[in-house]
Order: sequence, then structure tokens, then C-alpha cells
Amino acid sequence: MTEPCSRRAWVTLGALSVDLEDYSGGWFCSSLDLGSPDVRDVTANRPDQSGIDDRTQYLGGRAITAAITALTGAGATIDAVAASFAPFMDPSQRPSLHYVLDRPGLPERVIPNLRAAGYTWPIEGAFQRDIQLQWVAPDPAMLDPTVQTVTAWSGSSTTPGRTYPLTFNRTYPPGGSSPTTGLIRTPGDLPIRPLLRIYGPITAPIVTVQTGGVSYRIFFQSGFIINAGAWVDVDTVAKSANLNSDPTQSVQAQINWLSTTWPVIAPNTNALLSLSGGSTTGVTQVQATWQDRYLT
Repeated sequence: MTEPCSRRAWVTLGALSVDLEDYSGGWFCSSLDLGSPDVRDVTANRPDQSGIDDRTQYLGGRAITAAITALTGAGATIDAVAASFAPFMDPSQRPSLHYVLDRPGLPERVIPNLRAAGYTWPIEGAFQRDIQLQWVAPDPAMLDPTVQTVTAWSGSSTTPGRTYPLTFNRTYPPGGSSPTTGLIRTPGDLPIRPLLRIYGPITAPIVTVQTGGVSYRIFFQSGFIINAGAWVDVDTVAKSANLNSDPTQSVQAQINWLSTTWPVIAPNTNALLSLSGGSTTGVTQVQATWQDRYLT
């Protein structure tokens, strides 16, 4: 016996969630077109010969369309079904589309930050309502909803072992810890740019991401200090840095922009994450977080 198809799609906005198809409720999704991302052409004509110089490398957004039919004969209150999608079609809101396709492992994907582009449900008869929903996704990627995290420890900058002062009672400070590296790897279709969270104490932190023979480094100014119990979020997409995840406490000016190179990690490559700096202890670390990015 053939197993039933496992496809499912639903939209969310905060705590609100509505399925695009609900057999028990009497509405059905006849078509869900996830679209294809626009290609941002960067070309120039060759002035003295045929052909073009093509420097295209980036994708744009994508258009998404869902066609839904509600039937009174299947148990639907057809106009109520149409109205249930209204909160997701306000262009000032940014809902997310989740979906599961019939493929091995049944992976879930999510397309966040959708902007409403079209919402039609013509009133034609009392037995059927045809609903069309359209959104634009500004980012071409479909995300794995699972947030991945990798940690690298800087190691203590104090001398390991014990010291023996000549005064009594003698003190025994904690030994130093060794630095460790973190391994970043994404199985997605598109590169990732992780969020880097640096936990203090540390002076003049340097985060290194080494991948494909290239070392990307984010340098902070020599006098910049992250105190114990504090942290700095470095958004490698927005190229910004905030203290304690507070957007009103920007430390962007503390980045050494002249020396910094922003990391881009290609799919299915190994990337080594490390942290160095002064005045570190055994708790000083950097965490990289990201979501795997797909085209389907």
C-alpha cells in the first residue's frame, strides 16, 4: 500500500497559525508556487567586441503564490476561511511560511519576513470560495527552522598552575585553560553568514573563521574591553555589533574596519572558528549561530 503524501504548508504570525490546507475544515490548497529567486544581473557590454562582461553573483527576492479552495460540501464556512488569512495579508506585517514536502526525512523549511502582495477571494456563489494569496520574500533562502550553534573557547590568558606567595595564608588561583576551535558546517544550498556572540572578559577580541584556505577575521580596537558577564553580538550580515544584544548600545565604532574581513561560509565546507585576545579567562568564548539556507 502506498503511503500518503506528507506535504503540508502553514503561515504564522506571532502565535497565530493557519494551515493552507485542512481536509477536516473543508479547504484545500490546489497550488503552492514557491517561485524562483530573481537573479540580480550585473553585466556590461564589451566595448570593442561581441559579448558581455558578466559579474552576476547575487540572488534577489522571490514571489510566492498559494491557490486555495474552500467548499461548503466539505464542511467549510467558506467566507470565514477566506477571512482567516487576512492577518497574514497586511503589508505592514511580516508573516512566515512553513512547509514540509514529500522527501526523505520530511525536513521543514521556513520562509520568514514575507510581504503581502495580493489577496483575492471573489464572492461567487454560496458553495465555493477560491482564494489566492501572494507574497514577496525579500531573501531568496528557505531556512531550516533549527538554529545551529558552535562554540570556540579562547582559553585563559593567565599562567596555568599554582603560585605560592610568601604571605600566609597562601592562595591557589585557578589554572589556565587551553583554547579550542569550533567547526562550522552547513549542508544547505546557499552560503551562511553566522551571528557571532563574544562573551567576556576579553580585551581587543579577534574572531577568526578559516575556510577554503581563506582566513576571515573580525578585529576590534586595541582598547576595547568586554567585561565579565557581558557579551557583544556581531551580525555578519548587517555588519553591525551591539553590546548585550541591545540595538541601542552599538559598539560598531569599536570594530577595526580597516583590518576586518567579513566571513562567508560556503555549503559543505569546513570552517574553523577561533577567538583570541587579552585578559581572557576560562569562560571567554565566541558562539556562532546560524540557520542552514536552501533554495527548495
